[in-house]
Amino acid sequence: MALATIPFWLEKLTSSDVSSSDVAAWWGAIVATIALGWHILRDVRSKGRLKVEAIFQVSSNEPPLLPELTVQVTNVGSKPILVQGIAIERKKGSTPGYRFFPCQIPKVLARGEFFLQVLDRNGWLPVAAERLYAWDSSGKHWYMARKKFRHLLDQHRRLSALDPRKTKTFGDITRRPA
Repeated sequence: MALATIPFWLEKLTSSDVSSSDVAAWWGAIVATIALGWHILRDVRSKGRLKVEAIFQVSSNEPPLLPELTVQVTNVGSKPILVQGIAIERKKGSTPGYRFFPCQIPKVLARGEFFLQVLDRNGWLPVAAERLYAWDSSGKHWYMARKKFRHLLDQHRRLSALDPRKTKTFGDITRRPA
């Protein structure tokens, strides 16, 4: 049976100079301070947060199998959040600088819920795309991770090399059919 060793600083506190009620008071003050800090941190961080991911997926079984650019938006926070839409930001100097895809019906996402939105049925991604993000009702932008976005751009380049019909200019996409 091992004997518990009492730390030196605790031995000093239990000496005759310090009463046991003082030790209990200090212990209570320390624990209460830690609990208060934890509650403040929890309440400050208690909000909705969005995670944005995108993939190219094939949804039909009929040839030609064209991959669709699909974005998944997930609420990873603790509070519900209203998602207004998705946008692609282009590099500085590109005109137009953004391409917006508003939600047909803005979606309220509770904790852990997600929705998928197909941005383009032909697998198109604009030239000089820099970032992909969703925006909420407060106007805050929730960006896709840079590393994942670079991987998405690499996938797009490989798919475009396989099928040159998918390579469109930004002007071709923004023009409305007559």
